[in-house]
Amino acid sequence: MAVSAFGQDRHSSKITQIIENGVTSTTVFVPQTVVDNFAPDYAIAGADGYWDYMTNGSNMQNIAVFGDTIIIAYPNTDSSDALGATSRVAYYIVSVNGGVSWDLPLGVSTLPARSGYPEVQSFILSGSRQVVLNGRRYNGANSRGGAWKDAFFGLGSFVGANAPQEGRDFFGQYQSNGNVGGLFNVPNGTAAPIFDTLFFTQYNFNTNTFSPRVKVAEPSLNQIGGNTRYNFAASGNDALAMWYKDSNGTSFTGMMYATSSNGGTTWNTPVMIQKSRGVNSVLAPGDTCSPWFGIDAAYKPGTSTFGMVWSTLGPTADNTGNNTASNGSCKILFHSPGINGGVPVIVAGKQNMTIISDTSKFNNRQSLQVGSLPVSHPSIGYSADGSRIFVAFHAFQPGDSADSFTFNDIYYTYSDNGGTSWATPINLTNTPNQDEMYPTISLSGNLLTKFHVHYQSTAGPGSSSFTDNKPVYRVYQCYRAVTVPVSVNNISTVVPERFSLKQNFPNPFNPTTSIRFDVAKASKMTLKIFDMSGKLVETLLNNEDVTVGTNEVSFNAGKLSSGVYFYTLSSDNFSETKKMMLVK
Repeated sequence: MAVSAFGQDRHSSKITQIIENGVTSTTVFVPQTVVDNFAPDYAIAGADGYWDYMTNGSNMQNIAVFGDTIIIAYPNTDSSDALGATSRVAYYIVSVNGGVSWDLPLGVSTLPARSGYPEVQSFILSGSRQVVLNGRRYNGANSRGGAWKDAFFGLGSFVGANAPQEGRDFFGQYQSNGNVGGLFNVPNGTAAPIFDTLFFTQYNFNTNTFSPRVKVAEPSLNQIGGNTRYNFAASGNDALAMWYKDSNGTSFTGMMYATSSNGGTTWNTPVMIQKSRGVNSVLAPGDTCSPWFGIDAAYKPGTSTFGMVWSTLGPTADNTGNNTASNGSCKILFHSPGINGGVPVIVAGKQNMTIISDTSKFNNRQSLQVGSLPVSHPSIGYSADGSRIFVAFHAFQPGDSADSFTFNDIYYTYSDNGGTSWATPINLTNTPNQDEMYPTISLSGNLLTKFHVHYQSTAGPGSSSFTDNKPVYRVYQCYRAVTVPVSVNNISTVVPERFSLKQNFPNPFNPTTSIRFDVAKASKMTLKIFDMSGKLVETLLNNEDVTVGTNEVSFNAGKLSSGVYFYTLSSDNFSETKKMMLVK
């Protein structure tokens, strides 16, 4: 079995050599026969295509959910142009019934004005829903960041603007008053002194213009390198810039961030979260790791608290590209300044995933798609009440494929204590003959027991759009609303005489209450909340394994209106319903 090498500098070299930054790839791509397949489960009707590299290093915020309205952005190409050299265009597609059906996809521009790596921003302005896409715009042979606005929601009539300087993508998030704030980077090759500098700017929906750039990080202060990847998050006047800093001279790779408390007008001095062979590089006994591409950040709704996630690999020993690539080095990490003393917390790795801890499974893999790691490209989102954090990522499948690349599945996990600890990752897709990658969790519309995720799916692994030179597979965009159980707290292990459901306490309540119940025999239990009309408003347990004894779950009704509600506990041989009162 050939084990993949995924040294940092090897990937960095490939990514910077492709046509994306105005340099023709040194890899000769020979188009192959398109491999078609039946649409997988959860595929979005009408959104299939052939571009299979959904990221440019950071997580693309390409899904937005508002009630039953779901908006997803994605890039697409012709089947004969998997590299997107002439046909790549960004699209968005809408469902107004929770994903049951979808409208026709809307392209942001007509050729030859190509576009890529779209993020979607949707907001209410002057009483109407609006849509802005931001990402990659092409300017002749070169590329730069940019944004487009639709004339009105769902029309598909776009006008766009270029970021203030030629360079890499404009990645951002909606702030307020029609402004989408974000970051762009000017890559090496541009005249000094601004090359490699990371800038903040705002795109204004009303004027279709960008604001003057504001410096966030600069290479002369060793705050950023030439092959950076970056992510932006915002909450009111608070803004966060997060970026991967590659090796620069004698400096090892690092993960950094900077914050602003005035909407991006000024920025605090950048902070190093993790550095290869240095800051927070050893996070468990014997585990030394280095930050890598695949980054994301989000604010807890309505607060200045933020969380960041990224993937790691083995640190380089001499900064020349040699890589240890041990199973202990491959992790998903989480950081929030108020958690664990600021030291990154392990979200996923050998501590809680058998495909990483079992060396026979870890070594039973082929090459990884360009830019990916064994656990890779995490996305983060919060429940609307802020009590639960969700993280999704893709991870390799042990075994072989005919294309000599390993398949991937989508995993997710969650934390109910601000990121201090995380549930065992759950394989969401678990498909041995399908390759699912690049999950993105919506920043809006998530509940305590449900989050919304978008990802890509193909019938074969490896990238045809980048330098892997693999067969051209049809690429499907997938959407899922994932139900997640609440945590069950076992209060007592004393075996009760029978199953029973207790009265919630406190009652009346605002907005949280606890529900206790006795379980006489270990069973799969379901606990649901209904309103007065009988409409299901929350599923707290969904056929979940519950241990013997007295158990308790917490219910947060922060998003519900005052009134009478009913809760029903059921198993194979038991069902009981009680009434509770929410008073706000």
